[in-house]
Amino acid sequence: MASKPIAPRRRIGLLGGSFNPAHAGHREISLEALKRLDLDAVWWLITPGNPLKDPASYEAYDDRLHQARAIASHPNIVVSDFEQRRGLQYTVDTLTQIKDDNPGATFVWLMGADSLASFHKWKDWRRIAELVPIAVFNRPGYRSEALKSEAFEALASFRINSDGESLVDREPPAWIYFEDTDNPLSSTALRNTANGNASSLTDLTAPYGPLAFFLDLHPAVGDFRADVMEGFSQPQRSLSPKYFYDEIGSRLFRKITELPEYYPTRTEKAVFLDNASDITAAPGANAAIFEYGSGASEKIEWLLNGLADPCAYVAMDISRDYLIDSATAIAEKFDLPVAAVCADFYGHVKIPEGAFPEPRRWMGFFPGSTIGNMTPEEAARFLRRAGATLGEDAQFLLGVDLEKDPAILNAAYNDAAGVTAAFNLNLLSRMQRELGARLTPDDFEHFAFYNERDCRIEMHLRAKRRTEIALGEASFAFSEGETIHTENSHKYSINRLKALFSETPWRLEQVWTDENHWFAACLLSNR
Repeated sequence: MASKPIAPRRRIGLLGGSFNPAHAGHREISLEALKRLDLDAVWWLITPGNPLKDPASYEAYDDRLHQARAIASHPNIVVSDFEQRRGLQYTVDTLTQIKDDNPGATFVWLMGADSLASFHKWKDWRRIAELVPIAVFNRPGYRSEALKSEAFEALASFRINSDGESLVDREPPAWIYFEDTDNPLSSTALRNTANGNASSLTDLTAPYGPLAFFLDLHPAVGDFRADVMEGFSQPQRSLSPKYFYDEIGSRLFRKITELPEYYPTRTEKAVFLDNASDITAAPGANAAIFEYGSGASEKIEWLLNGLADPCAYVAMDISRDYLIDSATAIAEKFDLPVAAVCADFYGHVKIPEGAFPEPRRWMGFFPGSTIGNMTPEEAARFLRRAGATLGEDAQFLLGVDLEKDPAILNAAYNDAAGVTAAFNLNLLSRMQRELGARLTPDDFEHFAFYNERDCRIEMHLRAKRRTEIALGEASFAFSEGETIHTENSHKYSINRLKALFSETPWRLEQVWTDENHWFAACLLSNR
């Protein structure tokens, strides 16, 4: 049998500092390093605090992190809070840990001439030089001081003057001084980056606290104001359901899941628990799990606890902060590699090679019947993308809400306590809070019904009387009974599911349902 080709080691530049604040100079050094050192990526390591500087001078850490991401604005510059999450303060400790965590990468330390001038004051600076090669970039006004520094003299015999591409592959100590980096990049180079001519980030990752990697594909999260303007300009006014979930909306949805009329949450839980041994045995030992829409921790913890020796878990979600928090919580509870991917359901996601031990197979996990919020065409596109991500001989565990008596469905989305109504109407209040929209929430009512032709629940906000919604200089008039369409929830029969799967690489292997056949856990395979 032919041996598997060894994946090339990733070449990563590390630029550390307080970034207080991040500025264009950091970005210019990073872009120069990518080009001159032939790097795959540059990671900005935002330190909680530089021991050589006054702590009182720092802006809040989250503000520095956010600004750094805005300044970086390049697919191959990745901003990481590795030091903050690992509780590290000194570069020598950071380098030791980051090398241990990433055996498949080769690192080079990046610094400006001003840092070289004070390098001898860093803790264990000689050890730093022994851990990784170093690239120094000239800065106006610091050349003379840097070339007379204690570190320069001590490391002079290890300085190379050849082409920078060879530096990363040299055994440290080894360093190079780029003396011609006084000037900013050309406008052409900046325009090319802005126009998307930079290489893709799909296989570049950064360490993120206890996570094996964090891959940020920068999904479009939407512009609330622009989406309102667009949705209200259509013949059927509409607004994306993704705007349900601000803090108030998320709290209301948690209440919805506990309502007596709302059967999906408890029914799905019963299906999983009643069939736990069969479901968790399906992928076999040494499987890796990829969860779409990182949801309730109870579900993934149940699955991971039931599997035989799972080898990895990847959480994917569009909400970056929520994703990192939920994945970190799993990493701290389970003794297995955990990673996070910030992406939407329809993006192309490639799992980085070498990030985990080789699994027996990947299993996608998409509980909660969220697939019902997609149109059938969107659902098929999502499943095709998932097939490409998970590869051959994969499985997929999918939660699906089944067709049932419309009276049960109508009751679930029109609860007696009015929680679902408050959840829907919160969209209007959110428009007032966040966009300054001028409207009267009491002019609208919650309106949900089962559309038998399309086999879906539809949720709308219906005008109770003539009214208008004003946003900036735009005004949208509503006649009595006119609606804003806010959500669909498609329900499936087993035959319609099979028809859906026939348009994808997946085939239905097994179905587990409750005694009423209200909800299904579907095991798919692409073997």
